[in-house]
Order: sequence, then structure tokens, then C-alpha cells
Amino acid sequence: MDQAHDLSPGLLRQRRNLTLTSAALLFLSFAEAEIHSFQILGISATFGRPEAVVFGLTAMAFYFLYRYALYLRQEPAFGLRSEFFSRLNRYAKPKILDLRDHKYPAGKGLELAEEFGVRKASAFSWTIQVGSQQDGAGGYMTNDLIVPLKEVWWEAIKASLMAIVARSYFTDYVFPFLLAAAAVFFTFR
Repeated sequence: MDQAHDLSPGLLRQRRNLTLTSAALLFLSFAEAEIHSFQILGISATFGRPEAVVFGLTAMAFYFLYRYALYLRQEPAFGLRSEFFSRLNRYAKPKILDLRDHKYPAGKGLELAEEFGVRKASAFSWTIQVGSQQDGAGGYMTNDLIVPLKEVWWEAIKASLMAIVARSYFTDYVFPFLLAAAAVFFTFR
């Protein structure tokens, strides 16, 4: 599994701003708060149009979301692809072996020579090399096995979810987007 890395200071700043603004919008929405005035540092302000506060916070949330997306693009690779294929290979191995044993019965009990993620056969299938039969020298011969996504769809969904949710990737990168989307949705519903 790829090692996690520290988020850059710029991305941390943008994530903090986006999270605070989105959380404030959600709080105001769920509390059904109407802000008519507030006081900060001894300065009192009264609003003739209190809804301007919500629109201002929403504009700030969109701005911070844009900035967060810009900084996120500059981060190093997240390792999602390798984590997905690592999990998919682990979860789908019994099905791959069954498919191999059905197509190449002489290869039963042999190792897989290749794993998912190396070659694509099409948009919805992978090609992997499998041991298809033993040779006379104690080794084995390989053949290609095409594994359609429909054969391993559940394993692919599970691998996708686990690659994202079971790591800090979700809270570091995805959660701020979800929080911002929820804030805007609940503010203007």
C-alpha cells in the first residue's frame, strides 16, 4: 500500500477555510438562525437584509471550494489506483481462479502469473495471464484470461469503497467536498 503523505500547507489552509465556512452554513441552516445584528471587538452591526449573511457565506464557500480544488490538483498522487487494484486482486482471486479453472482445467492449482491492473481488454474487462498447464520441466505455461467486470462487479465496488473510505484519503480530500455540497444544498432547499 502506498504511504500517506502530509498535506501541503496551502491545501491545509484551503481545507480549513472551506470546512469552517461550510460548517457555519450548515449550522445556520439547521438552527434556522436569523442574524439581525452581531458584535465583534466592541463594534455592533445591524443588518437590514439578514439573508445577505447567508449569501455572503455561500459565496465564500464557493470561493474556498474553488481554491481547495486548485490546491488539490497540485498534491502528489494519492495512490488510489494501486490501492484499488491491490484490494480488487485480493477480493476477486477466488473468482479469477474459478474462471481460470473453467477455461483452462489443466491449470488448476497453478499460480496466477499476472494480476488485475496491468492490462485492460476493453472498457469493462481486464486481461490477466494465468497458469494454463504444467510443462515438462516443472514450470507452467501461461495463457491470457479475459475477466469481464460483470464477473467481479461486487468485488470492484467493495475495492473502490475500501480504497477511499478505509484510509485518511476520505477525510483529507473527499470530506471537505461533501461538507460544502451539503451546506449549499441544505441552505437553499
